[in-house]
Amino acid sequence: MSDLESMAEELIVEAARRGDVDSLGMLYRRYYATMVWLAYSVLLDRDLAQDAAQQTFVKACEGLTDLKCPDRFAPWLAAICRNEAHRLIRARKQLVGRRQANEIEVTHPVHDNDDHSAVRAAINGLDPMYREIVILHYYNGMDYRRIAATLGIGGHTVRGRLFRARRQIEETLRKNGFPEGS
Repeated sequence: MSDLESMAEELIVEAARRGDVDSLGMLYRRYYATMVWLAYSVLLDRDLAQDAAQQTFVKACEGLTDLKCPDRFAPWLAAICRNEAHRLIRARKQLVGRRQANEIEVTHPVHDNDDHSAVRAAINGLDPMYREIVILHYYNGMDYRRIAATLGIGGHTVRGRLFRARRQIEETLRKNGFPEGS
């Protein structure tokens, strides 16, 4: 994010902290899709991810006055979103536990002739810190700089994690019979 964009965002966050509804709406429009994809990287379920993103904004609105550094809004929002996604996982496990099940697992069936499903399964099998970067970059179309700003990590960290994630995806696909370089 450029310095001008960063300053503008800080002003929007400050206005939202003072209760300006239009500023809250701007932040919602700017970050909703990103929060859906971030929640999806944890939940692997689009509907639950949308629920988590919506709840993230409810909690953000409730706690916005507690935000100490307006320039850290995006990482703060991302942390709320991750926590909300994990809360949904725990709630779902408790519900399943009440039904006498041992654990819950979100799966996407992989068909031998369905390359897209195989790639999705390889992505879903990544460690969450890698999966969230892959999903934000490839599914949400975010560049490295924006991912770094949103997650509150360095650009080199984003590049490194994305590189390692690609290697793991390649390795998984190769193990599942995909030829190298396809």
